[in-house]
Amino acid sequence: MLRKFACGLLASLGIAQLAFAAGIAVSPLLLEVVLPPGTSYQDAIYVTNTGDEPIVVEAKVVGFMAPEGLPIFLEPELDTYPYSGRELLTLEPQDVTVQPGESVAFQFRVEMPEDLEPYGGRYVAAVFRAKPPEAAGAQVIVAAEVASLFLLNPGVEVLPRVEVSHLRVVPSPTAPGEWVIEALMANSGNIHISYQQLVGHIYITDLDGYLVGEVEMHLHTMLPGTSHFHREVWRPAGELSPGTYRVYLDILALTPLGTEPQRCFHFVEVELGQ
Repeated sequence: MLRKFACGLLASLGIAQLAFAAGIAVSPLLLEVVLPPGTSYQDAIYVTNTGDEPIVVEAKVVGFMAPEGLPIFLEPELDTYPYSGRELLTLEPQDVTVQPGESVAFQFRVEMPEDLEPYGGRYVAAVFRAKPPEAAGAQVIVAAEVASLFLLNPGVEVLPRVEVSHLRVVPSPTAPGEWVIEALMANSGNIHISYQQLVGHIYITDLDGYLVGEVEMHLHTMLPGTSHFHREVWRPAGELSPGTYRVYLDILALTPLGTEPQRCFHFVEVELGQ
């Protein structure tokens, strides 16, 4: 099964802005393929020269992570991510000259091995580097890179697991009267979880349980085996009396059909209004 995601998930992974760069466009930008062990899938990625001059496009395959919601491409010699899929994707051709307005198809094949260690999703990027054709004489060459991201799902025995810890509240360093609510979030499962599967709220109460504030959390897609500090900003509606308050963080993770949703509930007592 192949899913081509729309702009919402692309933005949550920080790559929507990479659709066009230095006269190059790539489609699709993000693919999720349900690929049981021992099976393969092949298709094409299209690269278009949107500029006015010929370009040379070079293709390479790398693993990637997204600990803060932004893709980090992993060079092979530095790729120690256990869920990297850089060895599962092949691309042809590896380089080609593309004329202005022309689109070129790069054929790809992804193959999920029979034995996965560790078992779970795999994450790999097809990176396309565009540069002017080589010319005689000294010159400064400006190159741009655009990527298609692959989220490979073996389909069975996979489950994300969202964990929350280190909840704290600190005054905003830039805006008096605002508070930064921060927590360490991790996906200790073996598959990614989309921002569309995550619903989060923060509630602030006094010690009597009276609600004094609420913040909707803006969460992003989380890959397995990654963690990040998530931050939200709360500005009280009125003057906040100095005292002890309780801050509750409540996240609902909608897991695959047939499994129970996960709920992460964490709270801390803090002194606010000082």
